[in-house]
Amino acid sequence: MVKTMTSKVLFFAVLLFTALSAFAEEKEDGNPGLVMDYYKHICPQAEDIIKEQVNLLYKQQNNAFSWLRNVFHDCFVESCDASLLLESTSGMLSEMETDRSFGMRNFRYIDTIKEAVERECHDVVSCTDIIVLSGRDGIFAEGWQEEQSRYS
Repeated sequence: MVKTMTSKVLFFAVLLFTALSAFAEEKEDGNPGLVMDYYKHICPQAEDIIKEQVNLLYKQQNNAFSWLRNVFHDCFVESCDASLLLESTSGMLSEMETDRSFGMRNFRYIDTIKEAVERECHDVVSCTDIIVLSGRDGIFAEGWQEEQSRYS
């Protein structure tokens, strides 16, 4: 059972990072797209804060699938835009309240992570980046070693 679950996590992690690497290539207009260590100079502790928060929240019966599911539901529909976190308005049902989001758990923890990051770097780190980085760190919390991924 554990081996099957680990295989599934590995499959989804590879799928996720392969898809995200397509966005990381330099665009024709010279814009570099996604950049490794983007927050290194503007909020150097951002990734450490996110990792610390995910590890704390991971202990509350969360698993890598639930962190990856956030990334899937946010990024693979239209684009990575944190629309998963929007609340419903009159006449429009939010993504988090639709039937396809049934059983999702960790998207509600993004606010907790965002608050921790905001204490150190106000208005710097986007919710989209928090969703993606928490997905990565959720995989590492499952037992993957960061050295196994070029996205660490």
